[in-house]
Amino acid sequence: MTRLAGVLVSLLALAGCTTRNWNAPAEISEAHGSEPVRHCSPRGKANELYVILAFSGGGMRSAAMSYGLLETLRDTTISIGGTEHKLIDEIDVVTSVSGGSFTAAYYGLFGERIFEDYETRFLKRDVQGEMLARLANPLSLGALTSENLNRSDLAADWLDSEIFEGKTFSSMRGLDLPCTIINASDLNTGLTFSFVQQQFDFLCSDLDRYPVANAVLASSAVPVFFAPIPLRNYAQDCAQRHKPWVEEALKRRNRESGAYHVARQLERYLDPDRMPVVRLVDGGVTDNLGIRGSIMSPVLHRGDVPSMQGAFTKSSLDQVTQVLVIISNAQSYKPYEWSTEGREPGIVSTTIASFDAALNLLNTNTVAEARRSFQDWERMVNNRRAPREAKVRVHFVSLTLEDIEDAAEREWFNAIPTSLSLEENEVDALKALPKRLLAKSSDFERFRLTLP
Repeated sequence: MTRLAGVLVSLLALAGCTTRNWNAPAEISEAHGSEPVRHCSPRGKANELYVILAFSGGGMRSAAMSYGLLETLRDTTISIGGTEHKLIDEIDVVTSVSGGSFTAAYYGLFGERIFEDYETRFLKRDVQGEMLARLANPLSLGALTSENLNRSDLAADWLDSEIFEGKTFSSMRGLDLPCTIINASDLNTGLTFSFVQQQFDFLCSDLDRYPVANAVLASSAVPVFFAPIPLRNYAQDCAQRHKPWVEEALKRRNRESGAYHVARQLERYLDPDRMPVVRLVDGGVTDNLGIRGSIMSPVLHRGDVPSMQGAFTKSSLDQVTQVLVIISNAQSYKPYEWSTEGREPGIVSTTIASFDAALNLLNTNTVAEARRSFQDWERMVNNRRAPREAKVRVHFVSLTLEDIEDAAEREWFNAIPTSLSLEENEVDALKALPKRLLAKSSDFERFRLTLP
C-alpha cells in the first residue's frame, strides 16, 4: 500500500472537479431507535451456505488478485443436497480495503459485467500514465486554489468519471449481487469506517446518495500523500443516530468488551459541535484485510456480533450450516533497496518502512483474530441449537503470496510493485494465482467435503 503513495500523489493534478461531493443529510425519522434494514442478508440460492470474501490492500496487485478470485469462483461448481451451484452465485458479502476496493466496488455495481471490461478498463490500463499525463493541466492547478477542494477530491472525481460512471450507493440496492462493504479508517476515532448505512446513521447522513468513487478513494487514501476524505456530521438530531446497543455498552462499561471500545468512540459522533467533520484515510491503517472492523464489527450487527444481527434474522440464521470465508491477501514482502544496498534510509524511506512494519504485524494479528472470531461465533451458534439440529461449520481460507511454494516464483510475485499500473504479464499472473492457491488449500478442500 505504501509504495503506491508516491505514484498516487500525482492525482493532485487531475482536472474536472470544481465542487466537493459532500455526503447528504438523511431524512429525519420520528421513530426513535427504529431498526435499520439488514445490510448483508443472505442472497444465494443455497440457504444453508453463507459466503464472505475479503479483498486486502495492495494497489493494482490486490485489484488483480481479487479479480482472479472472482474468476475462479465463477468457474467453480459445488454440489449441495444434490443440486449444482456456481460458487460465485452464493457469495453473500464482499468486504474490502484500499486496492481491493476497486474490484469490490466494480463487482458490487456491475456484477458479472466485470468479466467483460474490467481488465481493459482498469487492470490493464495505464492508469498511472494517464494520471501523470494530466499533471501539466492548468485547470487542475487552478481548481486546487479553491479552499473547498484538495487533491483527494480531484482523484475521486477522476475515478467517478473514468471507472465508476457517476454511480452512488443507491445503484447497489435492489440488485441480485453480494453486499459490498468498502472500508476506510476514521482519523477522529481510530476505528474502521465502513460504508454501510448503519455507520452513516451516526452522522444523520444518507449513504444512498454518496458517490461510490469517493468511498473507494477514501479506502485507499494513504495518509500524508493524500488529504483525508471529509464527511459532514450533520447537526440536526435524528432517531437513527441513537443506537440502543451503544447506550447499553456505555452503561455497562465493560472495558474488555469490543462493543464498549467501539461505542466509546462512536459516542463522539453524537455531538456534532465537537466533531462537525469526520476525516477518512486508507482502510489499511486500521485493518488491511477488511474483516475485523467491518463484517465482525458491532456497528454492522447492532452491538451483537455473535448473533450477526446485521446479516441474519433468527429464521435465516437457523438455516445456515456452512460458512465460507475467503481472504484474498495481496500483501508483499519486497526488500527495500536502501537495505540491500547498505544505504542509510532517508526520512521518507524510514517512515514507509515503519508503516510497513506496523502493517505487516497488523495483518498477521488480523488474520489470527478473524479466525478466532469466526470460531467463537461457530461455538456460540452451535451452543444455542438443539442437540438434533444441524451444526454450523466455519471454513476459513486465506490466500497469500506466501503460499507460493517455489521460492524464486514467490520472490517474483513479491517484487510486483504496489502501483496503479502493472505490466500485462504481471496482471495475468496475479489473476491466475487464486485458482492455483485455492486448488491447494486444505481448508477449501475440507469445505467441499463437508457440504451436504
